[in-house]
Amino acid sequence: MIDRWSQAADLQGWMAEHQRTLHQQPEVGLELPDTHAYVARVLRDLGLEPEVHVGAGVTVTLPGSGAGTPVVLRADMDALPVVERSGVEHPSQRDGAMHACGHDLHMAMLLGAASALVDRPPARPTVLVFQPGEETDRGAVPTLESHAALASLTDAEAFAIHVHATWPADTVHLRAGTFMAYGDWFRVDYRGPGAHASQPHLAGNPVVAAAELVTGLRDAVAGLAAEEHLVATVTESLIGNTVNVIPTDGRLRGTLRTLSAGRRDALLETLDRLVGSTAADVGVEADLTVTEGYPAVVNDPAYVERVRAAVGDRATVLDMPDPSMVIEDFAYFLHRWPGAMVYLGAQVPGRTAFNHAADAVFDPSVLTTGAALHLLAADGLPPA
Repeated sequence: MIDRWSQAADLQGWMAEHQRTLHQQPEVGLELPDTHAYVARVLRDLGLEPEVHVGAGVTVTLPGSGAGTPVVLRADMDALPVVERSGVEHPSQRDGAMHACGHDLHMAMLLGAASALVDRPPARPTVLVFQPGEETDRGAVPTLESHAALASLTDAEAFAIHVHATWPADTVHLRAGTFMAYGDWFRVDYRGPGAHASQPHLAGNPVVAAAELVTGLRDAVAGLAAEEHLVATVTESLIGNTVNVIPTDGRLRGTLRTLSAGRRDALLETLDRLVGSTAADVGVEADLTVTEGYPAVVNDPAYVERVRAAVGDRATVLDMPDPSMVIEDFAYFLHRWPGAMVYLGAQVPGRTAFNHAADAVFDPSVLTTGAALHLLAADGLPPA
């Protein structure tokens, strides 16, 4: 039997070089022209023939050495609109963009797996997927729709890894069932007559309405979360532009995270009621717009146990007692095929910033474990 762990370890330096290069050249969103080109060039250098759709990712298929259910391995490619303050030796060279979620590591791991699978073919037919637009653009959808290698798969298993900046390096975190939350985005637009700041009794104030909504939503969420954990976070407020005018309009935006369809409905109903009541109390109008986000990431329990067995004692495996409130569009892969996503701890000792923070850092030594997990999945997760 091929020792996939040794194969991955032999590629650590090669993967780390690619991770550093990708970290220095982050791109945000779906298009990612330079990232698409970079990944495709590395795959071609390995002798592979990738299928490339700018705006919909890069895929490549490796025939298996035997029969069996095909395997889909996915890495996301997009960065975040964050100004980097990580202090790493190879920081972003693009102003206002940073691989603050570790997608540079995800790509490097899967490129490492590609190199290993060229040398020693996978036991199962395997499709490697490099996907753009995970953060907010639902990039899984055009990726799944655009690639012939994916469209032809009716029966497959899907696997992905997400690094975690605050869990110990090389720990593999598993959870059967709901692994990550449902996610939605909301926007509240306010309209009022406006007035001189010295005459607040003459006009409703959108600032006050927004403040009451934020406070009311916080209290309501505390009550709803007593039954099942959920999150409502206001992340943007754009109201007013000077000190002596009551503004005529403004907006709030934020995100909602839930773990079940029932709690999602309850949270949406609560938000709608609070938007209406707080605006009416103040004397302004308010319109709520909810954008449906990502479905929950739901892991197949049997597949999770196969991952556990395949890892064995080669890495520390830990069970997650609760789902993560993070959202991830790998959910669309798992709605199509059974499989799982796992967290891979990548904490640098002494660093405490979580993913998405401007000072988030990830330990590149975990590339070996990540590549090995992909290789085990490509072989059908044989027992360790």
